[in-house]
Amino acid sequence: MSTPTNANLEARAAWSVLTEPGDTVAGGLVAAFGYAEALTALENPAACITAIMDADAASTQEEAATAVQRWLPRMNSRTLDFALREASRHGIQMLDPDAVPGVADLGILAPHVLWVRGDLGAAVTPLSSKIALVGARAATNYGDQVTRELTTDLVGRGITIVSGAAYGIDATAHRAALWNDGHTIAWLANGVDRAYPAGNRDLIDRIATHAGCAVISEIPPGSAPTRHRFLSRNRLVAATAAATVVVEAGWRSGSLTTANHAAILGRGLGAVPGPISSPASSGCHRLIRQCEAQIVTGPDDAYELLSPAPVRA
Repeated sequence: MSTPTNANLEARAAWSVLTEPGDTVAGGLVAAFGYAEALTALENPAACITAIMDADAASTQEEAATAVQRWLPRMNSRTLDFALREASRHGIQMLDPDAVPGVADLGILAPHVLWVRGDLGAAVTPLSSKIALVGARAATNYGDQVTRELTTDLVGRGITIVSGAAYGIDATAHRAALWNDGHTIAWLANGVDRAYPAGNRDLIDRIATHAGCAVISEIPPGSAPTRHRFLSRNRLVAATAAATVVVEAGWRSGSLTTANHAAILGRGLGAVPGPISSPASSGCHRLIRQCEAQIVTGPDDAYELLSPAPVRA
């Protein structure tokens, strides 16, 4: 794998400032022309619309024009300069997403660049050594206990725990990994210079400073989370782990979107069953019944999910 140039990383960073996660028009444009050339094209809106159509990145000129109008207000060098200054101030490194196993499976939905606080090596470890543990923010004692037990055993086997630094199951998984001197990766839906949720600031800082661990985002430094960014973040949790286990989830939990991404990507998918009377486990039961998630009753079940699964048609 070749080392990306600073110029290429800065062009990628510029597109991360210009766009929101999952912008398929931008993804198609940069895939066809490269980051620097696509950025140059945007300086001439009419030429950029033509380039988008030439790249088959939009189905109509109207869609292409709408995308360009969406990007132009953010095309301000001061915005990128601010992100780069914040990165330098907080010790944040930029990483080419192509270096992270699993990200390329997202195709044009892959992030343009990754902003990393912590150990870059944590991000590029093999996909087969990572399992995502996710679940309800309002976790029950049962969910917390199961998460601690799974994490403790898995990190003892050399598995890196991937999650989203939210309250509840995510935070419990991260804490258990750190407590057992294991490795963990936290994906944020905001700039990694910001702690969100604020109540997990100490946890996020500990992850960023612990050997073999990292806090990562596709969102530039200085940026706040939004609902769209939370939902988009879930695809990265799923893509960068060989398997996803949902420990607790309500019927409409956001964790189910992570599970859906994992299934589509052909990753292992498991769910922990809970009491039939517990709303916090209804989403897990839904995954088992409707999505053929494997039942996880202990660490061995989770570990077995690392075997590759077929990609859905």
